[in-house]
Amino acid sequence: MVTGSQFMKKTVLSILLLLMVIFQLPSSIVAHSDLESATPAEGETVTNELEAVVLTFSTKIESLSSMKVKNDNEEIPLQISIEDNQMTGKINNPLQNGNYSVEYRIIGADSHVIEGSYTFTVDRPQQAEIEEKEEKKEEQTLPEPDESKQPKNPGYFAPLTIGLLIVVAIISFFVFRKKS
Repeated sequence: MVTGSQFMKKTVLSILLLLMVIFQLPSSIVAHSDLESATPAEGETVTNELEAVVLTFSTKIESLSSMKVKNDNEEIPLQISIEDNQMTGKINNPLQNGNYSVEYRIIGADSHVIEGSYTFTVDRPQQAEIEEKEEKKEEQTLPEPDESKQPKNPGYFAPLTIGLLIVVAIISFFVFRKKS
């Protein structure tokens, strides 16, 4: 038979457990990484030599993330570097005029895999290509990573909440177990 005090303990623990789950859900949803900006941007027409494709995301991304740049005929070789929330694909050879697609696959700080793609166009004047071959290339400066943006939740938040749920479940099991 359940006494009034046992019923009260079960109710309070149930409410605490429910609140922990409710507060965890919004932080998991908000933590997903999204593409914040890209250079070149989606649909942009590039009229000068492009030395790198730079993707900036809303949260830090993991080093296993990847990016491909393709035109109709081939995949363009890239040297990928990742720093915090920014992935840069350095292009070694000038891109020919035409349409290109950028495909990315990232692993965000929340361990979720996010995939996406967009297109841009290269339309460089022919005279500019001849002049560039004769002149020495100037280095393009890449945008600095924005250090003021930090992930909204620390990486240990979700595992900590799961651990707390397990501890509450174990304690509840022993507290509410019928005494033999």
